[in-house]
Amino acid sequence: MILRRKGAELNASNPLETSSGVSSLSMYIVFSQEPLALPDVERLASQAARFFASKLELLETDGSRLRVRLAHQQLLLDDEFVIRVRPALRDDWMEARDAESRGNAAGMSALADKCATVWEIAPAGEIDPSEASYLTLSAICASVALGPVLPPDHSTLFGVRGAIERRDKLT
Repeated sequence: MILRRKGAELNASNPLETSSGVSSLSMYIVFSQEPLALPDVERLASQAARFFASKLELLETDGSRLRVRLAHQQLLLDDEFVIRVRPALRDDWMEARDAESRGNAAGMSALADKCATVWEIAPAGEIDPSEASYLTLSAICASVALGPVLPPDHSTLFGVRGAIERRDKLT
């Protein structure tokens, strides 16, 4: 049985697992103003290199998702992720408003409201990537998607700068 919660389909036997098998506790959501299509990997890779001193490499695509590797030599990051794209749902925008209030992130839910799509960033395998890797990839994606980031705990919304500030506090 499939349930709905926080904009994702949940598996009734494990309410923390989405129908795609990804734990909602380890999934970042980036609101996107881009059309409902997979992100342009060349554009993401260019942003990663130019602004984030990172290398983003496409490992696989199957039409509904991208599997990428993010590496950052200075921070010793090397993790694999899956990026899925789906339409933004009313629940996503409601979560964004709630997160904005919780995190005192004035104006970020208004930006999320302008986004018709969301990019779900999740681990590509059994091993969860580091938080620093999640935040770096979220910043890269947000710089292309032009939307805010909703972390797994839904505690706040943040943009590119907020993602990098959070990452830098960890490293």
